[in-house]
Amino acid sequence: MTAMTRRQRIEAVLGGQAPDRPPFGFWSHFPDADLEPERIARQSVDFFRRYGMDFLKSMPNGLYCVEDWGCVCDFSEVPKGGVAKVVEPAVRAPEDWQRIGVLDVTGGAYGRELAHLRLARSRLPEDASLLATVFSPLTVAAKMSNGLALAHMREAPDALAAGLETIVQVTADFARRALALGCDGVFLATQTCTPRQLDEEEFRRFGRAFDLRLLSLANGGGWFSCLHMHGEDVHFDLMADYPTAAINWHIGETRPTVAAYRAGGGEKPILGGLVRGLITEGNRDALKANLTNLLDETGGAGIIVGPGCGIRHPLRDDVLTWLGKEIAGLAG
Repeated sequence: MTAMTRRQRIEAVLGGQAPDRPPFGFWSHFPDADLEPERIARQSVDFFRRYGMDFLKSMPNGLYCVEDWGCVCDFSEVPKGGVAKVVEPAVRAPEDWQRIGVLDVTGGAYGRELAHLRLARSRLPEDASLLATVFSPLTVAAKMSNGLALAHMREAPDALAAGLETIVQVTADFARRALALGCDGVFLATQTCTPRQLDEEEFRRFGRAFDLRLLSLANGGGWFSCLHMHGEDVHFDLMADYPTAAINWHIGETRPTVAAYRAGGGEKPILGGLVRGLITEGNRDALKANLTNLLDETGGAGIIVGPGCGIRHPLRDDVLTWLGKEIAGLAG
């Protein structure tokens, strides 16, 4: 088969055709750089080039989506390997949801992330795809309230719904601008989608409904849109039919397996399949078996190889280099 460009490989997979080899990409956080557009763009593109990837998924600071609403965030533990925290939430009481306003996403933290994406796009090869990470409306609500959104969902559902509608408007504006500056799709991450957090009826009303509204207002999320279902035992059946080009979940860490999804009639292209813990452990034999099994389960079709979630630190450069070569070597 004639060698394809990076974009052609992804287009082939999303269009139901066979690529010359499976396209792939890895992602992990850049905690020393994710508050500075220049630094994170440079490190992200270097990461992309180092492993010969076909696409780049942006890895912004996970609180960029709440800073501009007035959350006070503490980033002091990040350089030590910790995580950023909201120390003063923007929402404390149910009535606060009706006070949050529509933001100008060209300024503040949202503007910072648009600058990061613009710089990354300008430095990537023309045929490399770029995904802009956005968070689902309910995930943003949970972050900006330090988790109180789920309590408010039951105490004052109409107030929360009003806040979610504002979040949808802002997130959709950000997504549209990201696509306009050259991103190929949005990577929509929902981190509030497990039965432990909310039941099926609650997820339908406060998760699914607003996710679908966001995708509709964000031009479908672009031609290479992907839904990330974060966590274990997610409401998979309520999300697998989202109108995104691909889906991603913690394959190998939670249900379903790829084989079970396909056997159950699931046809949507999958972005993922690599068990990230094996990368961190440096278990090459298990990773090779993981990759072989993934390609067997899919027949090599409808699969863009990647991790089920961000690869944890410390990153194993030797393992990622080897893994990238293994996948590149599958070219027929």
